[in-house]
Amino acid sequence: MRVIEARGIEKSYGGKKVLKAVDLDLDSGQLTVLGGLNGSGKSTIIKILSGDISPDNGEIVFDGKRVELRSIVDARHIGISAVYQEYMLVPDLTIAENIFLGSGKFSISRKKMNQESSRLLKEVGLEYEPSAKVSSLSADDQSLLEFAIAAFSEPKVLLIDDLFSVLNSSYKERLLKMINDVKNRGASVLVATPDPEIMQKADRLFFIENSTVVDLPVPLDRGEILRRIGASNDRSIPPSEGEPLIEIGNVAGTGTDLEISRGELLHVFCGSSEIIRELTRAITRQDPFSENAVPIFREAKSFFERFGSRGPSSDAEKYFSATLKNSGLVSQVMLKKARSFISTKKLRRSYILNKESVVSVKSFLAGLEEIDGFAGIVSDEDVKLSHLRFEACDLYVFVRPLLGLDPVSIDALVRVLRDISVNSKAALVLTDEMESLSFCTRGMIVCR
Repeated sequence: MRVIEARGIEKSYGGKKVLKAVDLDLDSGQLTVLGGLNGSGKSTIIKILSGDISPDNGEIVFDGKRVELRSIVDARHIGISAVYQEYMLVPDLTIAENIFLGSGKFSISRKKMNQESSRLLKEVGLEYEPSAKVSSLSADDQSLLEFAIAAFSEPKVLLIDDLFSVLNSSYKERLLKMINDVKNRGASVLVATPDPEIMQKADRLFFIENSTVVDLPVPLDRGEILRRIGASNDRSIPPSEGEPLIEIGNVAGTGTDLEISRGELLHVFCGSSEIIRELTRAITRQDPFSENAVPIFREAKSFFERFGSRGPSSDAEKYFSATLKNSGLVSQVMLKKARSFISTKKLRRSYILNKESVVSVKSFLAGLEEIDGFAGIVSDEDVKLSHLRFEACDLYVFVRPLLGLDPVSIDALVRVLRDISVNSKAALVLTDEMESLSFCTRGMIVCR
């Protein structure tokens, strides 16, 4: 049954037409996927359908009647809920308070809110403590919570903007299960994503390109989707190993010795987000109580809190940190000595020189002119500095680098990794997904 239609939708920003005569319709009880690259207009469609912004032209028909959605509240009132790219949770409030915030059921009785929240969370398979602050949850868990909050109102239409690209594989499976549960209750679910894996799971598949939307047959295999996007299906990088660069014994007290040579791209699969955090803290000296804190990078007080502790360093980083829900991070390291060094319990700071800030992977790639579409955001000075840093640095540490990247941006990352290897530099990839192993030259696993 047809539940919502968008007819002839158009939208422009600053004289640039983002959407041209877009037609899109959703049926109840189906998972519809809107595929497309980052910046193609997927988020704009989600925001128009959810009442967050108004189209310049066109109309929206809901349950057979033309509607004007002047706000998110209007959309929620008729049965449309959405999960956006931007952060919507209030980190200093509890999980229960976030669930009831804006619902009209916010109660002064914390006990009642906690009890009802516990029941709702169990219904969707989330075992969170309602009285815990949202800030205590990992980024992946916060994403699942946002979806659950949107689903609790039992909407007729649930819109999800690019949530899968910020989740690791296990959380993707959990989110898919939650979506199927909502779909099986009769709701229409629209997921906007650049992820080919999710496009393959669609009951209906739309694709946005050149500012308009096309209806594609399903199912499509991964190769066909990548060809349509213009991305590569082969991202392998041949081994290229030189002299030893870094050796770290018993890193973060895990019992693991970390060794990396010039030309090497080392993939470190971490068994949990906490292990990623511990390794990063040890390597960056973020945790002063670590027995083996290696002073490789400058202090970064909140390395995992968005994009770094000292604020954005450029207009580009301001843009990325303000508009992205989550992103992988990268730090570039300039080694003062050309030869390898060994770290045990102590390491003199004089061995290392690194004055570069921690930045998002997307900003890093844009600065190296590897991805398009950021004219006016990434200045000529940003580009010049990015290339100078790239030439000067020896080691690149990537933390969950695939977060928020579409397939074309992943291709750009692979090109940079190839350059790192060919130029006898080295890269360390700390992550909890296996996809990036395909474009690293060696892998290892760190678990507790």
